[in-house]
Amino acid sequence: MRREHREGGDPEDPRHRDDQERMRQLQHHRQTRAAKTIVLLVLITILLLFIVWNAHQVPVSFVFLTRRIGLIWVMLACAVIGGVVGYFIGRPGRAFRFRRDDDEKD
Repeated sequence: MRREHREGGDPEDPRHRDDQERMRQLQHHRQTRAAKTIVLLVLITILLLFIVWNAHQVPVSFVFLTRRIGLIWVMLACAVIGGVVGYFIGRPGRAFRFRRDDDEKD
């Protein structure tokens, strides 16, 4: 049996074009994920700075009672609840999988 050496690959080979397209998709997916991670880190930093700068005591009215607690805890609780709700509403998709069907068997 003859095995092809496909380091560079033939640009006219459909498998090579498919591999190149999958690599472009994978690179785009990685760049998108990196951009989202950077935006998320910036937003978390801004949120934490905002919370720390507003740490004074405020009256918080719960359904049946009112208590004076730190505004930091109110904002932190709201951020956590918002994150959980946003996660369940926006449910991230499945992770990108780089897979190729094996057309040739040894």
